[in-house]
Amino acid sequence: MIRRLLLLTVFHLFASYCFAQSLDISITRGTDLDFTFTTIRQYTNGVIRPNATEFRVESSAEWDLYVGAQTTTPGQWDLLTAYSSAGSSTVPVSILEIRAVSPGGTSQQNNFFQLRDVSNPVYLIGSGADDALVNSGVGTNAPGDGSNNPFTHRFRIDYKLTPGMGYQPGVYSLTVVFTIAEDL
Repeated sequence: MIRRLLLLTVFHLFASYCFAQSLDISITRGTDLDFTFTTIRQYTNGVIRPNATEFRVESSAEWDLYVGAQTTTPGQWDLLTAYSSAGSSTVPVSILEIRAVSPGGTSQQNNFFQLRDVSNPVYLIGSGADDALVNSGVGTNAPGDGSNNPFTHRFRIDYKLTPGMGYQPGVYSLTVVFTIAEDL
């Protein structure tokens, strides 16, 4: 029994243009990932794709960076093709875990965390509130770019997918949305 899970990574830009600020995410590696499970061990222990996605942030203002899953039914993987009717086709997005690493250790999420729906995202930098300016260290949200500030404005994303055995065999997909927004 082989199950394939397709992961599409999307980068989203949200900016307040009334202040003419510049915000940008540039993908330097990894937009589409494919996980194929062929052994019981892979189903139960998971499969890790280290450094699968890399991106750089460029901002002329203080910023927040957050991530969430986007699917047809919020919080559940989209079933594209079923191979059998056995098992549940309701697969939570939380079986996918993400770890965001920056060379300077600026991410607020340095360990694997379960993905959530984009309506309830996980913040990698900042929060939903107006954050204080952080020039260095964890939570750095100062203006800058990935070329001049590679330790604070460059991120590598590791993915860990652990489906377990209770789900319907088939092809599933979801979109992971990374969003940069001006810290308002």
